[in-house]
Amino acid sequence: MRKQRKQVLKRVRKGARLQMVMAVIFVFSLVACEGLPFDLDIPWLMPGSGTPTITPTPETVGPTADPSAEVESTPAPPPESLTIWIPPEFDPDGDSQAANLLKTQLQAFSDNNDGITINLRVKDASGPGGLLDALTATSAAAPAALPDLIALQRTDLEAAALKSLVYPLDDLTSITDDTDWYPYARDMALIQGSVFGVPFAGDALALIYQTSKVDSTPSTWEGLFEALQVVAFPADDPQAYFTLVLYQAAGGAVQDNQRRPVLDAEPLTEVFKLYQSGVASGDFSNLLLEYQTENQVWQAYQEGLADGAVVSVSRFLQENPADTSMIPMLPVSDITLSMGSGWVWALATPQAERQALSIKLAEHLVDSAFLSEWNYEINTMPPRPSALEGWEDQSLRSLLSQISVMTVLRPSNDIIASLGPILRDAVIQILQEQVDPAQAAQVAQESLQKP
Repeated sequence: MRKQRKQVLKRVRKGARLQMVMAVIFVFSLVACEGLPFDLDIPWLMPGSGTPTITPTPETVGPTADPSAEVESTPAPPPESLTIWIPPEFDPDGDSQAANLLKTQLQAFSDNNDGITINLRVKDASGPGGLLDALTATSAAAPAALPDLIALQRTDLEAAALKSLVYPLDDLTSITDDTDWYPYARDMALIQGSVFGVPFAGDALALIYQTSKVDSTPSTWEGLFEALQVVAFPADDPQAYFTLVLYQAAGGAVQDNQRRPVLDAEPLTEVFKLYQSGVASGDFSNLLLEYQTENQVWQAYQEGLADGAVVSVSRFLQENPADTSMIPMLPVSDITLSMGSGWVWALATPQAERQALSIKLAEHLVDSAFLSEWNYEINTMPPRPSALEGWEDQSLRSLLSQISVMTVLRPSNDIIASLGPILRDAVIQILQEQVDPAQAAQVAQESLQKP
């Protein structure tokens, strides 16, 4: 009997221990899954129940970093080379005197800067594959292949700046703050108030005529019409560049305080009256309606279809035709004005360590003594008065100085795009004698105001 009782107690104790083990397994399974919502004491795992207590050793922590302390960084090494993109007309690898001058200037920079290598890439000035087109494509597809400096026409500089393809120079150079710039050239460097380029070549509109046809230099449009038979300009130009020159000379504004395009009827009427006078004298014929570009106007002048023409100064300097004189634009409403543009060096690299040296190179390439010779050889207007002073031809120097002072920068691309087609349509109607000047001006103004 006693033996049976011991066996029963043994089985009870064994079952109790089994239940406790099962309970522990259950508890740990809950902890492993998501934790318990209450505290549970397990006697044989509590301190003092026979299981040693393990006290974690505090982790050794080093000194706390001061967030205000400056972290010294290793400065990037100076670049070993710079890359420039240029159009063919400025290629220093040519055999012209202009090419030799630029090559010498680039070599001088290299010699003064630890023999840095200057890589040149020649691309078309405009169009597919041209400078702006290539810059856009490279920026998107292969940023590592971007140039450090790029030569851009002012119109392309504006487009590149608005697309963030080139970088502002305000914090990198103060060279454009120098007084040794013609006003239009200084404006050429600015895009919406920020400096985006360093000008190196300028251009503007002027008048040319056959010297043998004129007894004395005309000083008014009426005098020009009396002396000449046909004066050519691109009447079908969608940008209406020549008309915009005359309109601004008459006192017309092209944009308001919010930079929106505007047309003033009164000065525009004065311009259209001038066109009407040219039609009456026969100087502005229907032949002009066939011309959209300066190239067409120049060809007409060369072929004798016109004995006077509106062309760029650079065209005259490059061609230097016989029996031809150049004069500044003639006054409208007693104001003498021309319109100009040109070329600038722009910064295309985003790397700070390359930007500083690139701007140093740009400043070197607009040195006045260098530009004096180089602008003369590439047939462009020097953007700096001191550069023009170095020209030996006194009469040409005086003429270009006069034109440079009276030149204003061409309106922005969006202003041209808004006003050009409207003015072209009005000019065509005037030349065809379909409408009177005041009516044409009113229609042009109303066309701009239409939504």
